[in-house]
Parts: sequence; C-alpha cells; structure tokens
Amino acid sequence: MATHISIETGRLYPQPGYTVQVDKEGKWTATQIFLCHRLSAVALMPRPGSAHPEIGFIECSNASVNFTEGDVAEITCQYAGCEDKPADKEKANATFSMGLSLSEEPLLSHRRYKILPTTEKEALKQITQGKDKDDQGNKLRDKVTSVRGKEALTKIERGQTNYYSPRVTWRERWVRNRGVEAAELHKVGCIDTPEGPAPALGSLRDWLRNGVQQTQEGKAFTLELEWLASNPGGWDTDLYVVITE
Repeated sequence: MATHISIETGRLYPQPGYTVQVDKEGKWTATQIFLCHRLSAVALMPRPGSAHPEIGFIECSNASVNFTEGDVAEITCQYAGCEDKPADKEKANATFSMGLSLSEEPLLSHRRYKILPTTEKEALKQITQGKDKDDQGNKLRDKVTSVRGKEALTKIERGQTNYYSPRVTWRERWVRNRGVEAAELHKVGCIDTPEGPAPALGSLRDWLRNGVQQTQEGKAFTLELEWLASNPGGWDTDLYVVITE
C-alpha cells in the first residue's frame, strides 16, 4: 500500500538527522537527506558547490535522488570541506610518506666515470651506440687508454650500458579550503628543502620539488607535494634554481 505524505510542491525539507565526520587530515564530510515533492526534485536538488544548510564551510560534492512511492522524493547529498585556518596552521594535520625505487641510468653518467677525459667519454658513447670506428676510420677502443676508461669499456662490451640508481621521493599531503597557489606551482622544478621529517641525504645529495597534485571534494582541496632526491653530488645548479625561502 502506497504511503502518502503531505508535502508541498516547490519546497525542500532538510531532515534533522545527518552524519558528520572529520578525518586525520582535517577534511570534514557530511551526508544530508532532503525530502521534497517528486515534481520538484530536479529543480530543488542541491547542486555541487552549494553550501550545507547548517555547516557553512562544507559544500555539496554530489547528490542523488530516489523517487519513492507516492509524491515524495528523497535526495541524498554528500558534503565536504575544510575549516578556514591561518596559513601557518593549515599544515597542522599534514601527513608524510616516502618512496624508494630504482631508475635505469646511462653507465657513463655514474660518478665513477665522470672523471674520464672528454675524448674517452665520446669514444665510449659511440661504442655504446654500436660503432667501432670514428669518421676518420680510427678504432674507437684505441682512444680509451685510462684504467677507468678500460673498465667502462669492458662493461659496455659485455652489454652493461646502464646501471640502477636509487630514487628517493618524499611527499607531503594536507587539506585546506583553497586550491594550489601560483607561488607553490613556481617552485616545481626547483632545488628545494621539503618540510616535515624528511630523511637526511648523504653523498651531497639534495632535493628537487618534483610536482604538485590537487584533488577537490566539495570545499576540501587535498594537496600533495613531491620532492625527488638527486644522485650523488646534488642537482645541477646551472640548470635548476635553488629555493632559499
């Protein structure tokens, strides 16, 4: 038997019982139920970006409507947001993570072979490319005379043209009520010291701000910054700007 509820067309009825929660990063979420006349559901359904009826700092992220029996439609809205905080407090709930992987690098970029004479490096590069003589018909391997050069040549001739270098990444993640700012974007690709308990780097390594990601849910913006550790010797300051602030 159908249930009939007296409900006016064109009016939205927020239901008093709703759930609210906040996570460890400071993102607030809520689920709010509304009732309305089925003929008014599409027109009255809260749109993404609309404010919650009682909690002003969270906004609708998505909504769905269930057309029940009779004249009543039930609208379920998901809200999300973050409290407004001073700039020096917005990272109070930031979380950090570290990643460690291996990347394949050219053998001759290894610090062990950086001291090779230019003529030997050029000869070894051409040998790596499958050549055995230069443009004048001279044997390339005869140009490699140093102990380190011959060591590299032996490795190349047995097919070892690359080596694995450890890659360390450091990530900082937090939630606030606004998106990425220009000053944060401008530091991507710069030598920069990460915040938080980042691991100490040996061998004169340093950090490069590798990227920034942003996801939005309602009025909650989740930001994640990533830094990439250099190889021994640090990032080339001729190519990358050093951030000192």
